[in-house]
Amino acid sequence: MERKKLSVEREKLSPERQLVLMTAVEMEDPQGDALKELLNEQLDWSDVIFQMVTHRTLNMFYYNLKKFGLFGIPEKEIQRLLESQWLVYGERNRSYLGHLGKVMKALEKHNVIVPILKGNLLASLVYPAIEARIFNDLDLLMKLDDINAVTKALEEAGFIQGFYDEEKGIVVEATRKAKVLTQMVSHELQEFQKVCDNPFAKLVQVDVNHDILWRGNCPYKIDTKDLIERTVPVEINGIKGYMLDYADNIIQLSCHLYKEATLMIWITDIRDLKIYKFADLYMYIKKFYSDIDWKQLVDRVKGYGIDKIVYYNFHFIGMMFGELVPQEVMDSLRPEDLTYLDEYGIENQEPSIWKVDFFTRLFDTNRVLIAEGQTSGMSRFMEAKMKADGKCFHRTIQGKA
Repeated sequence: MERKKLSVEREKLSPERQLVLMTAVEMEDPQGDALKELLNEQLDWSDVIFQMVTHRTLNMFYYNLKKFGLFGIPEKEIQRLLESQWLVYGERNRSYLGHLGKVMKALEKHNVIVPILKGNLLASLVYPAIEARIFNDLDLLMKLDDINAVTKALEEAGFIQGFYDEEKGIVVEATRKAKVLTQMVSHELQEFQKVCDNPFAKLVQVDVNHDILWRGNCPYKIDTKDLIERTVPVEINGIKGYMLDYADNIIQLSCHLYKEATLMIWITDIRDLKIYKFADLYMYIKKFYSDIDWKQLVDRVKGYGIDKIVYYNFHFIGMMFGELVPQEVMDSLRPEDLTYLDEYGIENQEPSIWKVDFFTRLFDTNRVLIAEGQTSGMSRFMEAKMKADGKCFHRTIQGKA
């Protein structure tokens, strides 16, 4: 595996934003001098810390500082912030993984294969420390045929399918109508939630996905049964579970990132372009590079007709962190027209085109000031949900990683 040079666009960024991108992934030993050089510049730390918090990369920054013995360079208050964040998320993530273990045991008892997705999987297998990847829920993937067994398993593990009442500090079970509607119009079931006594994880949520794409006018189709049939066993926190195979995990991460980067529901919430999502894919590929069957990946991507989705991801992780995917893979997936790389609001009849370059929209939260008419496509689900349950539970279709 050869890590190639960074994109010209990244090299033009300010030192602050170079630092944010450089430390969002595990750095290689030869990069230590470049990191030290950046840290010794007159940096605007308010911009650095804001960007790292909003992009969920603060803990990777801490890890890389420690790795290269550079933790003493930022001022003491920043050091205290970094140490506190690291300790809190270490406690929080371990608590979440403890609950995941109970869920995995319950699922095994019901003899269903439900692979683990996204943050909790990546924090355990890909990131250099359990503290390094922030995640706010547990993500699973199931076949709809297994809905009864999965629901029973989660209930036995203490979870309730419903909504959290912050005032009362309890989980209120959703109506049957709300559960059915959520399943019909989104890619997941109504959330399973559990109140706990851990001060850093007071509410543990399990998101059970039944599709890795999105509902509505999505032009692609990936049969979840295919993915489940190819799962491989994995051990998380000492407990047996399952994960998607190497190629399918790349496909899942790519679909997840693409839909959240281009659908209005995430853009209006400023949750669309988050560096950690790109870092997830980059670090996953880097970790398992020699295990990935690239021909198999290309064949599956082309078979599903999702060349554009996967190329979108490969293109931007190359711009951000350096080219990693084999050139022949990039060439085989590259669409003729690359205009779509700047599209957003793809759920609308006519997608819009960003008027600013990728790095500007990545770092500028003012990107949310977009054409008012582009929100029409996302409002249909919200209206249906309000009719079903009498309230607008925004979290029902937001992506949580």
